[in-house]
Amino acid sequence: MKSIKDAIRRPFFYGSATMIIGSNASNFLNYIYHLIMGRLLGPASYGELATLLSLSGLLVIIPASFSLVITKYISSAHTNKDVESIIKWFDKKVFLAGGITFLLIFLTSRYISSFLSIGDHLLITIIGAGFVFTLPLILNRSVLQGLLRFKQMVIIILVESGLKLLLGAVLVYIGFSVGGALVGLIIAGFVGWLLSRWFISDYIRGGEAKSPILKPFVMYSISVLIYSIAMTSLYSTDLILAKHFLSSHDAGIYAALSTLGKIIFFGAGPIGAVMFPLVAQKQKKGENYTTVFKYSFILTSIFALTILAVYWLQPAIAIQILYGSRYLEGVNLLIWFGVFMMFFTLSSLFITYNLSLGRVKVVILPSLAAVAQIGGIWVYHADTMTIVSISILVTALLLATLLIYSSYGKVSYKNKVSFSNRPGI
Repeated sequence: MKSIKDAIRRPFFYGSATMIIGSNASNFLNYIYHLIMGRLLGPASYGELATLLSLSGLLVIIPASFSLVITKYISSAHTNKDVESIIKWFDKKVFLAGGITFLLIFLTSRYISSFLSIGDHLLITIIGAGFVFTLPLILNRSVLQGLLRFKQMVIIILVESGLKLLLGAVLVYIGFSVGGALVGLIIAGFVGWLLSRWFISDYIRGGEAKSPILKPFVMYSISVLIYSIAMTSLYSTDLILAKHFLSSHDAGIYAALSTLGKIIFFGAGPIGAVMFPLVAQKQKKGENYTTVFKYSFILTSIFALTILAVYWLQPAIAIQILYGSRYLEGVNLLIWFGVFMMFFTLSSLFITYNLSLGRVKVVILPSLAAVAQIGGIWVYHADTMTIVSISILVTALLLATLLIYSSYGKVSYKNKVSFSNRPGI
């Protein structure tokens, strides 16, 4: 009994439990959001919203790629002064990056809306405006993750999800359609940033911003950037290409099934988020870290297989509850979207594990998979089943190669960051 209590108190189990419960509470709110949006907007307009959200995910790849880098450095820091230095160095830069991103999206909004067959290019501009506070929020969340402040991370995502649901539903209901949903999303992100800023206020009041030694920082960041691009592409590009090649109605059905499939990824994702800083810490201290990964793999597999069983046994109920009868024509396809996301989720866990150890060459594998998925869908896109089948094949091969790489891969680069003339973190 005592050993069970001790195990529960360990950072991995406590952090995993906190993140899983909190993140899945947030995911529940997000799926209520999609349920309401799907019913209020209908398949065609909902397809537009889902595509715009996927586009936002693709656009945030570059700043999000630094998230793991910052988390690794924060979790490996020797002192609070090191933490303060890296936060202050990034703080102003992320606002500048957000402004530049908005400007670029604004200038290209007409071309993007034309490619996606979206009539109002202002919707693309609204997506761009959200980046002004999205990037600083990503920074603050990464700091909290590196500090193992999982409870505060959960509070932020719950507040964001709740506001996105409330504001989005109200604005769409009173007639602002897809634009209203996007404005609600931006306001929720702004509030999330304010809250995250408050949570790390003890690290931004004092201290001096000092630039890290950039060479090792850039080397590791490039690898994480490639990883972020590849993985985001794997679960977003299929939706965007479906919107491009399929009819508006079929693209809406695809978007609904894709969202249901992603329950597996977003539900199990917090396990990897807890695993990453813990493995980095244990490696830094010379402690055994493989047990953390094994527990992470087991918990992720159990969660994925449980959701997959529901999609196999009761797909109609899953669709009916979340989206209603207008989406039931996709009932026979739901299991395949689940299989796709199960392979993707396990692959993501393996890659995160390898990156936490400095095995940066692992990013080559998802990059090849992402290119293969885009090429396959571009050539074969006759219907929804064809598109998801290509994604299943690509992610299954990715998972198989990652199993081999993780068994025989070597630590090719040990991440260290130095501040001024001091030894690296």
